[in-house]
Amino acid sequence: MAYRRTEAVALRLAENRRRILNAARELVLDGGFAKAQMAPVAERAGLATGTLYRYFSSKDELCLQVFREVSAREMSILNAIASKEAPASTRLEQVVRTFATRAIRGRRLAYALLAEPVDSSISQERWRFRRTHADIFTRIIQDGLEEGCFSAHDARLAATCIAGAVPSALIGPLAPESHELDENADHVIDSIVHFCLQAVGFNGKMTGQGLAQDQRVTA
Repeated sequence: MAYRRTEAVALRLAENRRRILNAARELVLDGGFAKAQMAPVAERAGLATGTLYRYFSSKDELCLQVFREVSAREMSILNAIASKEAPASTRLEQVVRTFATRAIRGRRLAYALLAEPVDSSISQERWRFRRTHADIFTRIIQDGLEEGCFSAHDARLAATCIAGAVPSALIGPLAPESHELDENADHVIDSIVHFCLQAVGFNGKMTGQGLAQDQRVTA
């Protein structure tokens, strides 16, 4: 009987933790990490505010875990594309197109992951996130150099430039205004993809393939 009670308690604790993380992710998707305060998270999760501190010592710890989960999900989507059996040019286009499409569809989440002012622990995690992003591009560009379809002089530097340029073109002060992204999203995405392919020395044609139409952008 004691074992069953312990098992039930462990299950309840795990369910509460997931409810808290789900609630926090929903608030981040709606208004960024600034909106994921402990009291609103508790209210959305259907728990007392004090209960949250049994699972997370602070808002920063909670938001760090949310960042890790959400960024891991975004990178897994891109990594799956990068790992396909396809020409490097096709994979590069699909990764860039998918990233850009998801950033436009989920601008609030993209801003939270890439540009929102956050505490130092999340900033460090963000740099790891950005490095992983660059690693994905590096792998594709190296494959393209071996295939002979790219002519970039340095795969890592080219990947770093692309990983920095694409977010800047979509998020923050240098990005198009929201109405431009809403009205001309396809043009913006095509232009970004074209730039990235030219940056690695590819002279072929874009395939126009990327994010599946039914793939929702969620936290």
